[in-house]
Amino acid sequence: MPLVHSETIEENCTLLLWKLTETESELRQKLGDEYISDELGQIRHPQKVREWLASRLLIKMLAEKFGIAYVGLKKDEHGKAFLINNESHISITHTFEFVAVALNPVAAVGIDMEKCDEKLQRTSSKYLSQPEYDHAANDISLLCMYWCAKEALYKLYGKKKISFKDSIRVTAFQQEDVRLIGKLTDEALTVHSTIHVRWFDHHCLAISL
Repeated sequence: MPLVHSETIEENCTLLLWKLTETESELRQKLGDEYISDELGQIRHPQKVREWLASRLLIKMLAEKFGIAYVGLKKDEHGKAFLINNESHISITHTFEFVAVALNPVAAVGIDMEKCDEKLQRTSSKYLSQPEYDHAANDISLLCMYWCAKEALYKLYGKKKISFKDSIRVTAFQQEDVRLIGKLTDEALTVHSTIHVRWFDHHCLAISL
């Protein structure tokens, strides 16, 4: 797993991005059997197995970098992952080619990565409000930024049943922007977020803080 990018964002959040090159057996050996949970046994697709193993390995390495004794992850009722026996906040994302994790010891974090793909054009009306849809103008790069920003903010919030179209809004931006402004509303609660954007080999990576 060659390290592609490492960065500290807003002083407290650490981002690591890796290129996923290992086989399943190599990843299992590197991670160690003691960190293999029952969750993995429920995954049938070989690529998804590799992504699961790689994400846990990267979280383990990142935790140990900060002196955190890694003993595995747990998930809450919404499926949001947490470190066992540690209060630091984490977020995980993976694509066919990359695995990325973020760790923030002081506040929630959300991360997402997506490759620019025509499917974003086919589904854009489902996740964009009308002003966002008009602004994106069917441009794949802008659509990818919108999707990743909304997904990252959704993962920061960590609760299900949130409409990307109606409840998560991203202020209009330019393709070269590296900071976006997002807002999530859930009944009487409003979450404001600065969303940091990075590009790697036609993949958009967004970190919501």
